[in-house]
Amino acid sequence: MIWISLLLITVAYAPCSIGLSLPVKRKYRPAIALGLFLLAILLQVVLFAGILPRIPLLIAAWCSGVLVFSSPFFFLRDMALLAMRLGKRRVPDKMLKYSIAAILAVAGLLAAWGEYCAVTPPEVRPVEVEVPGLPEAFDGFRIAYITDTHISRTSSSLYLWTVVCRTNALHPDLILLGGDLGDLKPNEIRPNMHPLGDLHAEYGVYSSPGNHEYFRGFDDWIRFLDSVGIETLLNRHIVIEKDGAKLVVAGLPDKMSGNRMYIGRETPDLDRTLAGAPEGAPVVLLSHQPRFAHDYAKYPVSLQLSGHTHGGMIAGLPALLVKIANRGFVSGLYQVDGMTLYVSSGAGLWNGFMFRLGVPSEITEIILRTPQAVTM
Repeated sequence: MIWISLLLITVAYAPCSIGLSLPVKRKYRPAIALGLFLLAILLQVVLFAGILPRIPLLIAAWCSGVLVFSSPFFFLRDMALLAMRLGKRRVPDKMLKYSIAAILAVAGLLAAWGEYCAVTPPEVRPVEVEVPGLPEAFDGFRIAYITDTHISRTSSSLYLWTVVCRTNALHPDLILLGGDLGDLKPNEIRPNMHPLGDLHAEYGVYSSPGNHEYFRGFDDWIRFLDSVGIETLLNRHIVIEKDGAKLVVAGLPDKMSGNRMYIGRETPDLDRTLAGAPEGAPVVLLSHQPRFAHDYAKYPVSLQLSGHTHGGMIAGLPALLVKIANRGFVSGLYQVDGMTLYVSSGAGLWNGFMFRLGVPSEITEIILRTPQAVTM
């Protein structure tokens, strides 16, 4: 909830600043500011719900982006105006009017570009990972990792087809889905979700849930994935055998303490998940949120695959805040107490904040390597 609160504050600052500084009679400014504030909050609630058709939602997302990107500029402008007033210097009405227009124009361009980057299908990002003890038979084993597609009504019907086609073109040995596949129940966006059934790899397609599956019909998502041939790993593992060697792939339920959507659901239990796994075999673990990596590094896990952060969405301060909220993890490879963690920037974006600047989406091609074979 803290991130939603920060987003609402950011969205609301710009309309309040505009309303209180319009070149109109002072007695009207508070009422205008309140009206603009309520409209901004209503706009964001509409985006959170995601129930409008695609085009209106995209327009609403752009309007929200204008408010988000303009807020820092309005804050700096307001500090400058405050300094002028404290210095008893008159603030010309033209300055107020032109500053509002200039800031909104810049914010509009940033929002348009950020939204374009968000809706553009992800490119493939190859990543080589050194796995201690990896059998020679698995050297070069390729895992296509897709997470955080967040399919919703804002998603083009071709978006997931493109993701699936680019993934299949890699001819991966294994495909893993890391959660947050959609932002509505499957039956509400079913036409856009069906391409998942066309994913194929020699050793199968498996998934583990993210937090959004819990928010939008957890059981419906499990049934849907099963109907298209994708097996969900909930506190359990599978064993992949190749030329007599073994690789363990395990999956955990998502973990979010105190949320009512999780009541009555399985909680992550890595002891149970790895029970009966072949001793000494490398373990690849699917766990949606990276912030629990230090807990899982205490187990014989070689590689944890996570998402959830979207890479911070916007380079700079936003990405830094996301990193802090996720215990220092935001995107890329990390070494965590002897375990390797990879955090994907995600293949899509939540419709509540649909922008990327400097943080491209990705389909990750994980290439497992024995220590002596690493070239990157």
